[in-house]
Amino acid sequence: MIDSKVINSRNIMLVTVSVLILLSALITIGMLTPLIIKLMTGVEITMDMQYFNNRTAPIAAVLAILLAMCMLIGHATSRTISVIAGVTLSISILSLIISPFKCTPIDVMVPIIIPAIAITLYRIYRALDRDSTLRSLRGVSVHLIHLGILLLIIGTVLSTNLKVEDSEILYTGTEHSFEGQHYSLKVVDMDSGYEGIPYRNYPGSSYATTIDIEVYRRGEYFDSAQVKYITDFKWGQTYTTTYIKRGVFEELFIAPRTLDESTGRVDMYVRTVPFINLVWGGMWMMVISILMFGIVEYVKEGRELDKITCHKDVS
Repeated sequence: MIDSKVINSRNIMLVTVSVLILLSALITIGMLTPLIIKLMTGVEITMDMQYFNNRTAPIAAVLAILLAMCMLIGHATSRTISVIAGVTLSISILSLIISPFKCTPIDVMVPIIIPAIAITLYRIYRALDRDSTLRSLRGVSVHLIHLGILLLIIGTVLSTNLKVEDSEILYTGTEHSFEGQHYSLKVVDMDSGYEGIPYRNYPGSSYATTIDIEVYRRGEYFDSAQVKYITDFKWGQTYTTTYIKRGVFEELFIAPRTLDESTGRVDMYVRTVPFINLVWGGMWMMVISILMFGIVEYVKEGRELDKITCHKDVS
């Protein structure tokens, strides 16, 4: 028998916050390490997807289970909560062994995230069934914060592991597909010229090549766009503009890497990232829900203060 003094809202919330802080710290360290090393040694390094998956995936899985347990506090016994957590973890391990998605992070996370999201949606539904509108909004905002975290986790896992990228050499007037993606590109035209104010012996501060492209999806026309390859004389660097198209289920990213204007040759990089909107949606849901929760608490405190003031006046 699980002791209810161990599995309670206070302890689960404490562990959940601790795990969330640990996950945030690992991600922050991974993002800042290349910058720190470059500043200290001048050496450029990158932290690839595997680095983050190996360190954050297990912690994210634990966090998702804890969030689901938080949702069950007060609606199930300690024993029931423990059984649900154990069954969820067992299914996740079984999924890891069978590997239905052929990707370890997804195999582990999907069986955990789905029940957690289902429980959270149920709690949101129950929160709407209250006599007080203020209490209902408070409950919904708290659960939406949890839902935002879950969407952020699953969106990150899916987008990073299902991302497909490729680069190919394109010539003006030709269409080319990219490996593993249902998009193809056609370079329609290239036009170059100086931009900005004159700099030294140049008529402009930069020299830019504008590349007109047509995007096709599954062989059908999808969109037209322009990207630029720019050489900045003032700052002594070369950079490009990019094309980003965000759909409901995926994001398309296109950028030129190098080009030869005389031959109409362009090395084009194309990346497709599925389910990236789950990440943005989860982040915005968290921000809006936190603001909503703060407003509700402010209104609630104001009403309680008014009640106390009215009671004193009556006395």
